[in-house]
Amino acid sequence: MKSLLIITAFLGCLTGCQKDDSAAPRIDAPFDKQVALRQQQSGAFPSQRAPELTITFDKISDSRCPEDVTCGWGGEVETTLTVRDENGAVQAIALKLPGRDSATVQANGRRYLVVLHAVTPYPKFRPSAPPQPTKAVLSVKRQ
Repeated sequence: MKSLLIITAFLGCLTGCQKDDSAAPRIDAPFDKQVALRQQQSGAFPSQRAPELTITFDKISDSRCPEDVTCGWGGEVETTLTVRDENGAVQAIALKLPGRDSATVQANGRRYLVVLHAVTPYPKFRPSAPPQPTKAVLSVKRQ
């Protein structure tokens, strides 16, 4: 009876330790090129083998007017990104379209310009296909 209880407890622990497949893998992200990151995905600039910066697309707030609707205001989309330098120092930046689409960050003793180019997909009032993952399209330039 005692061994049955131990086995049951062990199996309960194993089911609680499942791998989270919703997290997107970190990708190589070259400087001066546009890179699309899914929410909770990170890009290692310029590569995973020797990242100077790692940028993670954390959050989104999207109030854009859907494509198939007439609105009095076009709305905006705001992203929150976490920037981590090669020493592990972290800073958060918020970029939005339209509006503040770029920010300069200080890291590793130099400056980097982070630019938000787009957030896809654009909202639709009546989507005809299954929803696609939200992506922030950004680029980073050494200054």
